Amino acid sequence: MKKIFLALLIVSSLMGDMFSQGSKSVGLKLGGASIGNEDYTVVGVSGSYFVIDDLSVGLGYEKWFSGDPDIDKVTLEGTYFFRLNEQFHPYAGLLVRRIFINGENRLGGSYDDTNAYGYRAGLAFVQDRLLISAGVVQEKYDSTEGFFSDTETYLEVVVGFTF
Repeated sequence: MKKIFLALLIVSSLMGDMFSQGSKSVGLKLGGASIGNEDYTVVGVSGSYFVIDDLSVGLGYEKWFSGDPDIDKVTLEGTYFFRLNEQFHPYAGLLVRRIFINGENRLGGSYDDTNAYGYRAGLAFVQDRLLISAGVVQEKYDSTEGFFSDTETYLEVVVGFTF
């Protein structure tokens, strides 16, 4: 699977210091991806909560459409931000995904849903109310059925604003 996933994630933090305990955020995702000869439009929504300073847990949903088959992903994730200084925050996190595949395979049968497990790492830049981060995500799939590769690695980009 050739996967290109560049997303614009607009995050609105519901509290002042976006990395402090009790902070919440809501995000919207818009991007694209390719699997084999299929190109997808990806939209999603996510939310996260900082259970302690610098450690967030989150839940997200993505819908992949305009390709065949349709794909839905539900993600549970945890991310820790390391505060180097006021502006730069390296981060690392773990994720678990349930992937629902809706469509017929080449033999006329349906695809089996699958799980993915992975990690993310990158660097977040914070300036006043702006957050920009870039990093890498790697996922390993339970079952591929010739649709997904065993392991996928891709870049993620996040642009966020606090209110």
